[in-house]
This record gives sequence, structure tokens and C-alpha cells, in this order.
Amino acid sequence: MGQISHENTVNAPIAKVWDYMSEVANLPNWMFGMSEMTPLSDQTRGEGAQFQSRMKVGARVDSVVEITRWVEGKEIDTASVSGFSNKTRWKLTEVDPDTTKISVEIEYNFPGGFAGKAIAKLVEPGVHAAVSASDHKLNNILTAL
Repeated sequence: MGQISHENTVNAPIAKVWDYMSEVANLPNWMFGMSEMTPLSDQTRGEGAQFQSRMKVGARVDSVVEITRWVEGKEIDTASVSGFSNKTRWKLTEVDPDTTKISVEIEYNFPGGFAGKAIAKLVEPGVHAAVSASDHKLNNILTAL
């Protein structure tokens, strides 16, 4: 299993950050490698909403993900229900009225037992780079809004 944790502070109010990040249609604009996040029902917000996701991070990675926790204005957790096994937690914390801390935790599993664990370790630097690139792009977008 691979696991990544990352934090960043952005110069934008928490409400602005939440409004942008919680809108699924915005994900391909800032998340590294994300090419598709298609709703699988009319529900696009809140616990239980499901999406077909497609990422290109070296190889193409497809998953059906579900929002497993939604704390309005503060946190979104997702977990895959099929495809590439992953979980994410995005958490927002107000530092002051014009500054927000964004924390992300990502867990992912490659199939194949020991070989899968070895692959996860090999790709970890690339996942860190992808998270940093996403963070940088999101920061630029939010400060420009």
C-alpha cells in the first residue's frame, strides 16, 4: 500500500476554497493527471455520490469512486468501489479569514501482493510529484479567483 500526506496554505478564504474544490467539474482543471470525473447519478455532492474517474499517471488508471464523508465547508473523503483501489481525504482548515490550510491524505493499493507493494514503493516519488503539481496549480487558480 502506498500512502501520501501533504499540506499547503493558500491565500484564499475557506469558503472560496471549498466552493471551488467541492465542485467535481473543476477537478480536471487542477488535479494532476485527472482527465475524467463523470457523475454516475444526479447526485454530485455529499455522501454516497459516485463518479467514474480516469487518471493518466504513466498508465491510465480507472476507478469508480464514492464520497464516503462530506462535512460541508471542511472535508471530503472518497474511496474506490471498483477499479484502482484508493482512498482520499481532503480537509480544509481556516488559518485566518483570508488563509486556508489544505490537507490531503491518499492511500492506494496495487494488486499482486508483495509485487504490488514493491510497485507502490517505486511509484511513490511520482505520486508525491503529482500531488505537489496539483497543489501548485490549485494554489494559482484559487489566488486568481
